[in-house]
Amino acid sequence: MDSKETINNMNQTASRAKAVRQGKTAALLLTALLAVSIITVKAPAAADVHRADAPPVISIDPGHQEKGNNELEPVGPGSEEMKRKVASGTRGVATGKPEYVLTLEVSMRLKDKLEARGYTVVMTRERNDVDISNKERAEAANAAGADLFVRIHADGDTSSKTRGASVLYPAESVSATPELYRLSKSAAGIVLADMVAATGVKSRGTVARDDLSGFNWSTVPNVLIEMGFMTNPEEDRLLSTDDYQEKMAEGIADGVNRYITEIAGKSAWNPQPHHETFALKGNVDLYDRSGGKLIPTGAYLGPQTVTAREKAGQWYLIDTWLGGNWIRLPKD
Repeated sequence: MDSKETINNMNQTASRAKAVRQGKTAALLLTALLAVSIITVKAPAAADVHRADAPPVISIDPGHQEKGNNELEPVGPGSEEMKRKVASGTRGVATGKPEYVLTLEVSMRLKDKLEARGYTVVMTRERNDVDISNKERAEAANAAGADLFVRIHADGDTSSKTRGASVLYPAESVSATPELYRLSKSAAGIVLADMVAATGVKSRGTVARDDLSGFNWSTVPNVLIEMGFMTNPEEDRLLSTDDYQEKMAEGIADGVNRYITEIAGKSAWNPQPHHETFALKGNVDLYDRSGGKLIPTGAYLGPQTVTAREKAGQWYLIDTWLGGNWIRLPKD
């Protein structure tokens, strides 16, 4: 082998070595890029509930529970005063219905109405056989980052003639911030006005309270609704009728929506372009968006694969034989 050939072979070997090095470098770069891509598209953290396109969160607390808990807890942060963790509530003098049953009935209707407007709803309970203290209920609303914490109750009195609805809110002395006090007070007035308009119930006004654990432990705007007196036979019977409960829930939902839009300055309905294909495992109802609400069309889709083109909170817009309709996927 002459010197010229030797030089050529050396050059070829160097070129191959360089190519190998470049290949390894490219592979490393590709791996790094893939890693970055994976990090970029991973699901957001659970705490990231207030994206720009996320709907407001409403936490609903159906007051009381099947069995009260007489153990004690501080009435508020740093307080030496202790109160029972939770009471079982009052009972209807005419219906015999416990307050904890009534509050859950109305709360579930309210949940449906708020979700139909596009809100995300977080319930503190959906059963009666629970053991959740008032402090824990407030902390659940805090953890959810609720835009409003709505506590549903009914009243009782020694006189069977006392009637009417009121809305309580935390006093300034126990509110976490002056802004929290302002927002809670505003929400109380608006919710009461819309509830009265929807039902015709007598208004007993709004009242600031500093002795309620659910208020004192809350760090989000909150109100407590006293729907009426279960110790008044006429009002007790009325509170248990489907028609009145529907009106009550609709009025509260109207008030919540007006507070969120007019005072908190947020929108419950903020659809965004969205492309996603998924398989429906069961029947899913179709809804139209009309008058600020989602209205059932009376039609549904059976199990099949569909593609969404917009998303608003928990709702997806798909194309059907009826045109564009909204669906909400059932929980697994």
